[in-house]
Amino acid sequence: MSIPPGATPAVDPGYEITSDAWSGTAPVAGRFAQDVRPWLTQEFTVAERTARPAPADPWDWRHPDVGWGLVAREPDGATRDDLVAMTDLPADIRRLVAARSGRVFRYRPAGGYALWTLTDYAGDAQPFVPAAPAGADAGELPAFLLIYGSPEQVPWRVQYILNPVRHVGRLDLTGPALTRYVDALLGEWRDSAAQWSRPVVWAVDHRMGEITTLMRDVVAEPLSGDLNADAELTPTFVDGRSVPATVAALTAALTTARPAVVVTTSHGQTGPLADPARLRADLGKLVDHDHAPLDPETLLRSWQPDGAIWFAQACCSAGADSPSAYAGLFDGDLARTFDGVAALGALTSPLPRALLGAKKPLRAFIGHVEPTFNWTLSFPPNAQPLTAQLREALYARLFLGKPVGYAMEPYYRPIGALLQGYQLAEKEFQTAFGAKAKPSLDLLVYSRVTAHDRASTVILGDPTVAIPLPPAARAPQAQAPQAQARNSSQSG
Repeated sequence: MSIPPGATPAVDPGYEITSDAWSGTAPVAGRFAQDVRPWLTQEFTVAERTARPAPADPWDWRHPDVGWGLVAREPDGATRDDLVAMTDLPADIRRLVAARSGRVFRYRPAGGYALWTLTDYAGDAQPFVPAAPAGADAGELPAFLLIYGSPEQVPWRVQYILNPVRHVGRLDLTGPALTRYVDALLGEWRDSAAQWSRPVVWAVDHRMGEITTLMRDVVAEPLSGDLNADAELTPTFVDGRSVPATVAALTAALTTARPAVVVTTSHGQTGPLADPARLRADLGKLVDHDHAPLDPETLLRSWQPDGAIWFAQACCSAGADSPSAYAGLFDGDLARTFDGVAALGALTSPLPRALLGAKKPLRAFIGHVEPTFNWTLSFPPNAQPLTAQLREALYARLFLGKPVGYAMEPYYRPIGALLQGYQLAEKEFQTAFGAKAKPSLDLLVYSRVTAHDRASTVILGDPTVAIPLPPAARAPQAQAPQAQARNSSQSG
């Protein structure tokens, strides 16, 4: 710091300064030095200079202490050399791994000490997933992982278990669709026309006492409020409470705004159960105000994702699993629906596959495998919304340009506490009798369902993708949105 000669710092040497120090007999007080300029020119530090390297930013996947890697199925009968050379994987995946110098982990079911293992044949390592160190070296498990393959090849449960401890995405594409996505990913969507400042939120609200009203109230409307409070953004909210949230209205909003972020809340298509072929073709499609499903092929004739990130709060918007995680928990229509969908087998839904493999691909799709319930959106005893972490992910982190995998980390964070609550309730339930067993049984079910709901909210696409920020938003004042989102989420 340089102080011009003759300059007088605005400090009065006659002003008495008191402190919270105690001499042993009296409080310690005094006055400013006659000339404080020598003190001002001293270097200001908050710590001793050491040779320790600064820790890596947790979102910097290129840093060797963070890392990026691929998870793929280990084919039966493959040699170690074949696995290292990735001869079983598409050329597009091989060039992606080569461009990123990524580590490759092979999923194999039924290991000797686990239900499944991940093996790095090039590094001769088999990391223990829950506690493996993060990084790009042999023996480490990168913080960012892309699963390649369908959920039949690498089951959804692998992604569920990895979600709380790593930033995970999945790419279930082949052929030209895969080539288009990898080209866009390696080119970082350099020609994208998607607008950072013009997000779109679309919320169906049938106002009939069912879950669309709740999703609108605790997901769409609060997030729209966060976006509207940001002076740098000009969001569009197609609010089903005031206007019909139709497929046409969503299409018009997308084609007009060309958003970099899309958030939708609606039912997801889970019928007709009697026609498996049609159910498979329509599974998870967003259902609008008129109960019409969003057809991705029709949408893509009017609008291209062009590097957008889409969050869809809707049943099966990402896919389905078999058997359902909720098999045996419910009766009636819920049970019949879950069993009917599970009969299709484990799969990725058609909407995200179409968007990620489009002519101008989507960056990432965040959606649900199986359903979400009113329980898991609002805590039953006091109706407290449970969406604060989701708002932090979709607003504060995404709009600061953070990778989508890192952005979703707050949403997965409560899973460990929920599972701890489940285990404690299980012990209590085993020793309780009669009416005293009811609270622990309730907590058992609630904790398990809510933990699964969080873990089974998955990212489709590479977890490192991030929406690019305009120059003004890269300035230090861009930290303001995070504070706004944090403050506005205190009530939720």
